[in-house]
Amino acid sequence: MSMTKEIAKRILSYAPYRFVNVGREFSQWLAKFENTREMSKKELQDLQWKSLTSMVREAYDQTHFYRDLYREHGFHPDDLKDWSDVNRIPIINKEMIRAAGKDVVSRKYSLNRLKPGTTSGTTGSSLTFYSNRMLEQREWAATCFLWGDVGYRPGDGRVELRGLITDERVCIPDPYHRIIRINVARMNKDNVGWIMEQILQSGYEFIHAYPSSLSLLSKLLLETGLIGYYEPKALLIVSEMLHTFQELQIRKAFPGAPIHVHYGQSEKVVMAGRVEHSPYHFLPLYGFVEQHPVTGGVIGTSLINDVMPIIRYELADAVPGLVDSEEGPHYMFPSVSSIDGRISEIMYKPNGDMVSSALLAIMVRGLSTITACKFIQRKYDEIDIIVESAEPGHMVMDEMEKCISKLYAIFTNAMKFKVEIMERIPKTAAGKLKFVEVLMDQEEVK
Repeated sequence: MSMTKEIAKRILSYAPYRFVNVGREFSQWLAKFENTREMSKKELQDLQWKSLTSMVREAYDQTHFYRDLYREHGFHPDDLKDWSDVNRIPIINKEMIRAAGKDVVSRKYSLNRLKPGTTSGTTGSSLTFYSNRMLEQREWAATCFLWGDVGYRPGDGRVELRGLITDERVCIPDPYHRIIRINVARMNKDNVGWIMEQILQSGYEFIHAYPSSLSLLSKLLLETGLIGYYEPKALLIVSEMLHTFQELQIRKAFPGAPIHVHYGQSEKVVMAGRVEHSPYHFLPLYGFVEQHPVTGGVIGTSLINDVMPIIRYELADAVPGLVDSEEGPHYMFPSVSSIDGRISEIMYKPNGDMVSSALLAIMVRGLSTITACKFIQRKYDEIDIIVESAEPGHMVMDEMEKCISKLYAIFTNAMKFKVEIMERIPKTAAGKLKFVEVLMDQEEVK
C-alpha cells in the first residue's frame, strides 16, 4: 500500500464507519434483510422464488457453463413453473466448477476487474472463484444481519483470531476496518497478558475467530489465570466446526459471552447461523437450501452471487435433516439441528471401504480434556490421533480410550489407532486447523 493511501486510511479511521467502510450495496442489502422481519413466510417464499428463477435465467444467458450444461440435460429456465420443477435443474459439484474455470463467470463482468480468490482447500484441493466489491458488500450485509442476534452492529470493533498473517507481529491494529488482528501462530503464555492489554485498550467488544484459535486463547487464559480480565459482548465463531471439547474450553474462559456460530462458504452459496445451542437457521434471501436425496448433504443455490453463479451446488456438508422449524424466527428457514463436517472428507477402513469424516466429528463430541483434535491416515489400517491438551496425560488417555472404543465400531478392530498428545497442534498459514488429513498415495487407494 502506498504511503498516501496509508495516511488516508488513518485519517478516515476516525470517520463514522458507514461513510468509509461500506457502500450503497451494503446498505441496500442490509435493509433488505432487515425488512424480512416484517414479512410473512409466504411473502418471503415468493421473493425467494423470484430470486431463484432470475438467477437461473441469468446463469443461462450469461455463462457458457450453464448454457451448455442445461442444454445437455434438456433443461431450460422457462421450465421453472413452481418449486417442484427445481428438481429438473442438474446438480453440480466442485470438480465441475473447477473444470469449467472462467466459463462459470458471468459475461456481464470483465474478468480483469474481478477479484480472484480460493476456497480453503480443507477437502484436499482448493477452488478458484471470483468476486467484486458489490458481492463482498452483500456478503458482509448478510453476516452483520445474522450477528445482530448477539448485539453486533456494523462498525462495532472486533478482535480477530483468523486469517493469514505473514509477518512476525503479534497484534496488528486496523482502526480503518475496526479490527485488531491477533497472530495465533505467535500467541503463547509469555505474551498472552500483553495481548489482552492491547485488546482492552482497543475497546473492541466482539471476538471473531476460528474455534481452534479461540480454544487456544482460552487455554492460555486459563493457564495464566487471566479469566475475567476481558469480557467480550459475544463470540463470533466462523469457518470451522465448533466441537464440544472446544466449546467447553471456551466457556471456561468466557463464561458470560453468548456464542454465535456462523455457517457459510467462500463460494457464497448459502448462509446460516445459530446462537448457543439453538438450531442453525438459514437466510432465505441469501441462498436456497436443499438436501441431497441420496447422501443427505447440503445442496445450495446462491441468490446473491451473480458474478459467478452457483446453482444447485453440492456442498456435501453432513446434516441430519432440514426442517421448517416453528421455534426459530419465521424469516429464517429452513433449519437444521447440526452441521457435522464434510461428507466429502473421506477416510478408509482397513478393507478399503470409505468412511465419512463427519462420523469422526460425532465421535469426539463431549471430550473435555482436549482443546483440539486431528486425525491423520497414512495407511489403510493405521490412523494417528493428535490431541492438544494441557491436562495430565493419564486423564487424556482415559478419555481417548473411550473415544477409540467407539471408533472401532466404525473402522473395525483391524484398525490401529495411535494417540499423540501435544501442547499445540500446528495450524495452516491462515490459522485454521485441518480436522482430517488422508495422506495415502493415490495409487494406494483401493
